Amino acid sequence: MDVLSCLKYLMFIFNVLVFFFILVSLVFLMQLVGAILFLVHWKQVRPERFLSELRRNYRGDEGAEVFSTAWNTLMVTFSCCGVLGPEDFGNGSRFQELHPGVPWPRACCARDGLLGDLLGWEQCQDRSPGYIHEQGCFSTFGRTLQRSLSLPGSCSLAVLGIETFAMFFSLCLYYNFD
Repeated sequence: MDVLSCLKYLMFIFNVLVFFFILVSLVFLMQLVGAILFLVHWKQVRPERFLSELRRNYRGDEGAEVFSTAWNTLMVTFSCCGVLGPEDFGNGSRFQELHPGVPWPRACCARDGLLGDLLGWEQCQDRSPGYIHEQGCFSTFGRTLQRSLSLPGSCSLAVLGIETFAMFFSLCLYYNFD
């Protein structure tokens, strides 16, 4: 009975090692494909696509749908306005249709701290320096991403290295388990 139990256990271990190897290999390949696609296509990201979506779908500060909420969060967090600047909310935009006479959303205005009160809505509407974020979010976010790209890249390479070691180790265990 003990010999059969040991054989059953060894077969279970072999199956687990093969399953582990296949699982880690799939994750490894997906990460590798994602990294290659990112490196190949990252220069094709253009502000025009974002601008057309913003002009068509952004509803303003009180917009409850995900698109407006996400843009408001992005503009407040990165202290930016629109894709290229405050002019993105001009004539022909959904924002102008819903809020005639308002040049840009309040999310474009400077705040007292990250989530604090507006420094001055009237000064922001008058485009007074220090009260409005003139810089567009596309360039602001791009600069932030370029500045901190080394950390995610290093972490990704470390994870890929650990996965390679795990696959190698599981294969060694599988073939040397006799």
